[in-house]
Amino acid sequence: MRPRLPPFWALQLGGWLAFGAAMTLSRVGAYPLGFMLALKGLLTLLGFGATLALRPLYRRVARGGATVGRMVAASVAGSYAASLAWTAAYNLLGAPVWAWHTGEPREVRGLAGLLDGSVYHAFALLAWSVLYFGIKYHRQLDEERERALRAESAAHRARLQALRYQLNPHFLFNTLNAVSTLVVEHRNDEAGRMISRLSDFLRLTLEGSDAPEVPLAEELEWARRYLEIEAVRFEDRLRVAWEVEPGALAAAVPGMLLQPLVENAVRHAVAPREEGGRITVRARRAGDRLLLAVEDDGPGVAPGGAGNGRGIGLANTRERLRQAYGPAGALEVRPGERGGTAVSLRIPFRPAAAPSAPSPEPALAT
Repeated sequence: MRPRLPPFWALQLGGWLAFGAAMTLSRVGAYPLGFMLALKGLLTLLGFGATLALRPLYRRVARGGATVGRMVAASVAGSYAASLAWTAAYNLLGAPVWAWHTGEPREVRGLAGLLDGSVYHAFALLAWSVLYFGIKYHRQLDEERERALRAESAAHRARLQALRYQLNPHFLFNTLNAVSTLVVEHRNDEAGRMISRLSDFLRLTLEGSDAPEVPLAEELEWARRYLEIEAVRFEDRLRVAWEVEPGALAAAVPGMLLQPLVENAVRHAVAPREEGGRITVRARRAGDRLLLAVEDDGPGVAPGGAGNGRGIGLANTRERLRQAYGPAGALEVRPGERGGTAVSLRIPFRPAAAPSAPSPEPALAT
């Protein structure tokens, strides 16, 4: 690959070549082309050198976080000072070129003759200075904006991870408490199965990607493993149905999104009732949206309880959706179609970066 010029040199060379061409062509017809090329070429080279002399000064001004007023003052003062040197050098070095064309020597008389044309050259350098500071300021703004976006993205990711990690201790506490209960009741085989399935669940979690989003198929697998752990405790009192459209499995969702929802359903619809309860997990795509739901057939929304969306699990889920999707993500708690409570999630549908895992087997479905 051919190396590219840095932006400054590309603009510098291109701009001064355009300046020299314009100066040369402005007098074609009035003077011979060879003479104009020599004279305006000299003018362009000297102007090119004058701007290179201004650049270190302007870089120091810009590096100090200069205000607009300071940049304007530096541009005006620097342009006028450099124009005097540019003009004097051009008039002195241009005299031999003029003599070559006319055959007669051209004298530079006094200070006025030496600096003749400095005002015009000052405006040319001022235009260059304004462009230099304008481009420099724009690039600094872009760099600041990029740094701010990177910092915001890092903070955003950290908040999402913190919210996600709040779920795990809560889940572990409940599971270990259930294991302790089984041991006290001398249900050792069931306690052993629960510990084994807890180990499988934790291994799946630890081996999973640390990315903010995972394929929905992977998220459903986590939910299935969690429900398998609870099935050891509740046996046939826990009934689960999966209603998942295949087209939704490759969608990207925040990791551990469903686990607190099914945990709430188990806690409020299954655990308190002697007959247990049924939990239905739904997922489908609706245009550019992914619709998820966890529904139970329990006693329904309880005023002031976790079922109305004020529990820590649902609060964390709401906050995670807000952090990840803004107003495009929503969580709604409402009465279920067959009684009980339904928690519905709506997020933008976008394909997961990694290939999705196979659909979870509805091992607990009835």
